[in-house]
Amino acid sequence: MKKSCLFLITFLCLFSLSAQVPDFGQNCSTIIVGKDASASGFVIIAHNEDDGGNQIVNFYKFPSRDHNQGEILKFREGAAEQQASHTNSYLWMEMPGQDFADSYLNEYGVLITSNSCPSREIYGEITDGGIGYELRKIIAERAVSARAGVELAGQLIEKWGYNASGRTYTIADKNEAWMFAVVRGKHWVAERIPDNKVAFIPNYYTIKEIDLNDSKNFLASKELVAYAERRGWFKSDIDGPFNFSKVYSSERNLKSMANIGRMWIGVKKLSGRDYKLEDNFPFSFPPLHKITLNDLFPVLANHYEGTSLDDSQEYKKGTPHFNDTQNICASSQQLSFIAELRPEMPWDIGGRIWVAPRRGCVNAYMPIYFGVTEMPRSLTMDTPEKAYELHFKRTDTIYKRNNSMTWWNFVAVAEYTDKDFINRFPKRLKIKEDLQQYYTALAGQLEKDYMSIYKKEPSRAAEMINNFEKEILTKTISENNKFLGN
Repeated sequence: MKKSCLFLITFLCLFSLSAQVPDFGQNCSTIIVGKDASASGFVIIAHNEDDGGNQIVNFYKFPSRDHNQGEILKFREGAAEQQASHTNSYLWMEMPGQDFADSYLNEYGVLITSNSCPSREIYGEITDGGIGYELRKIIAERAVSARAGVELAGQLIEKWGYNASGRTYTIADKNEAWMFAVVRGKHWVAERIPDNKVAFIPNYYTIKEIDLNDSKNFLASKELVAYAERRGWFKSDIDGPFNFSKVYSSERNLKSMANIGRMWIGVKKLSGRDYKLEDNFPFSFPPLHKITLNDLFPVLANHYEGTSLDDSQEYKKGTPHFNDTQNICASSQQLSFIAELRPEMPWDIGGRIWVAPRRGCVNAYMPIYFGVTEMPRSLTMDTPEKAYELHFKRTDTIYKRNNSMTWWNFVAVAEYTDKDFINRFPKRLKIKEDLQQYYTALAGQLEKDYMSIYKKEPSRAAEMINNFEKEILTKTISENNKFLGN
């Protein structure tokens, strides 16, 4: 009897692990725009970061550093890697305590963000606790291009093993963008997004058929296909061409409407094609027209308006953020951003991320330039180095709303709007649009002034960016407080 009970418990635990489905903490969405698919001619990455429970987002600028010989980078689970002799400068969007929520943009224009994509792999080969949280930080510190970031990620995965179920990383630079999909253990695959196409990622793998003879567009671990054959997940004589998503995904996750619905509406809106929910969606696709920021804002803010998946019925039944089928813009959204990787400008001004804290349907996207050297104090908790040291050591006191973090102002806007969405959202949308126009005009003037002095007076140019960021935040908080009646 005891053995039977033990077997049943083990079976149920394994089933639970293998049948992971998105909850309100697995709802990230990413849009990748190839440089020839954008109206501006440069790569654009748009991302909604969703995580459940109490959260807060901090913004840091990490300086480049030289390191002593023999310096070690310790991983959370026990492994350790030799630190590089020199590490890059990077912007860091941090969510304290989270393993897989942070995003990075470094001095070479390499951007890293990610989406949880649960796999069918329960075991996987892990060495010394494996690698997870540290992966994207190492890429930010060391990579000089997107491809170099992909190759470095692959080397680290094959050395240590990935210690989470599965994930798709977006690794992009000023020239190209890649999806890097990893499975628990030491197996991974990467595919380059064609320059003239757009890709959308929910929380399942979207890489499908691969051509490992085409090393320009595909990279993978050596045993990717053979391992799947050994596990009985893939039989070429029966299954036909190898399909990574079909073979390695958690089946239940792959069939979840939380993923299918977001994939459907995202691809439909950006392609202009009348896809159905039951269609086989493409890895990448040509857009309806060349993509601008104004095309991306409404997709990131989509609540299934005008479709059968909108339980709020155009807000008549309340906020749309708790639809049964999770939206692209959902209750769990903690951050939304659009990164413009502009290669024809000095990177300090060419690297521009438009950031909406908490929820992008109601909070305007503030431009943050890579050249900022002094982040507004209320957007940070400590120095970058101290924040990294304390990332997993923060206590719940950071979630007290009486602290000085302006994060809570953005949270208040989202909560206040939700309480009477049908009446408050139109007013808030007008405020958001006015702020967006104000930001755009101010950014245009900053860039014009910056370009005229950055070579002759670099310190003054940097100070212009710092002052710009402070002015943007001050204006935002002022308008938010008016809306809240403060």
